[in-house]
Amino acid sequence: MSPRRVLDRIGSWWVTALLLLAPAVAYLVLSFGRNPYPAWLNFLLHAPAGMAVVIALIVNLIAASVRVALDRLRRPAVTADLVRSLDIYTSVPLSDAQALRRAADLFPPDLPADGIGTRGVRRVTGAWSFLPGTVLRAGIVLTIASLLVSSHTRKIYETSLREGERKDILGSSVTVTKINAALPADFLQVGEDSTFRLEDLSVRIASGGREHAVTPGFPSRFNGLFWRVRHLGIAQPLAFSMRDMRVDQTVDLNVLPPGRTDVVPLPRGDRFLTFSLDPERIITKGLMTGRQYDLAHPAYRVVLQASAGGRSEGRRVRPGGRFELGDATLSLGTPGLFVRLQVVSDPALLLLYAGIVIALAGMAAMVSRFFWYERETVMAAEGATLLIGWRDEFFKKWGFHRFQRRKEALEQARREESER
Repeated sequence: MSPRRVLDRIGSWWVTALLLLAPAVAYLVLSFGRNPYPAWLNFLLHAPAGMAVVIALIVNLIAASVRVALDRLRRPAVTADLVRSLDIYTSVPLSDAQALRRAADLFPPDLPADGIGTRGVRRVTGAWSFLPGTVLRAGIVLTIASLLVSSHTRKIYETSLREGERKDILGSSVTVTKINAALPADFLQVGEDSTFRLEDLSVRIASGGREHAVTPGFPSRFNGLFWRVRHLGIAQPLAFSMRDMRVDQTVDLNVLPPGRTDVVPLPRGDRFLTFSLDPERIITKGLMTGRQYDLAHPAYRVVLQASAGGRSEGRRVRPGGRFELGDATLSLGTPGLFVRLQVVSDPALLLLYAGIVIALAGMAAMVSRFFWYERETVMAAEGATLLIGWRDEFFKKWGFHRFQRRKEALEQARREESER
């Protein structure tokens, strides 16, 4: 089998349809189990059979693009058989010079009329109109290949950092120099849940002599890693003493948004502290109840609880003071902030972004295919007859009508000449 036949078989659209049908069948089979979508992704990206389908689809789309480009850019021999293979054709006697000139005017091949009968003529417009589809397929191939590589090479690391803290993350040494968070002094929570957005949050991270800004939005990239803020919390210094037990540390309180409760374990294990934000006031309007919090200067509801079901002691406290909780003493320092960072090592992520951009560009360029498509005109002599053929890639009905009008005009001119 010739290389071209192999290319045609591998790049066939029928093969493309079968390879696209295989993932659909796999999802149909997995849909009867639990969590079908994660199981389907795991099958396509990790199971040998699923990976074989994905790799085969990549090879098929590449082969299809090469096949289409070769077909569109080829220069076939201009013969009568080529004319007959087109959408529609007609014939003109070569002995009729007037008819040849009329054919040259109606079906312009960019050659003088006296050369039409001796040389075959082929003219193609829109030969490069296959480029939008090629760009679209290239973007799809790059996206699929990047997803496959990313699923096997991606590493995700999450860590909490306070302002001024330094840490080594995935081989990268970083220091949080500043946490900028505009926490409101009048945050209103309506109902049991509240919407807490991190839109105005920005973290400055120093690494390698340079400073980078990391936000909850689009990931920042430096040191070959992708960085993103996932959560904001309060870093609260505290000193706790009870009989012969003393704790002096800074704890990361996961109490944002308001309504959350965080637990601080104590060394002995028989007691623990719970922290939650305490509202400044409660607003009631009709059936709706809202709680207003001062997040810029928070107040806590702190409860000392016994794990064995003993008596609990709790009260409302603000940072900067010393408080009694039963037979225990609690001191709170000036609070700060901490952020939870998500750090991703993914060598294929930039290629994934590029693939999506290229695919979107190809989709946008496909709009041009409504008016930019291939048209082919071929003239070839067969004995004493000139065959004239026409082919349109799209809108073939309009092409037939256009060709028929020109054919009728040519026949009308021939009749008029014969009547003279």
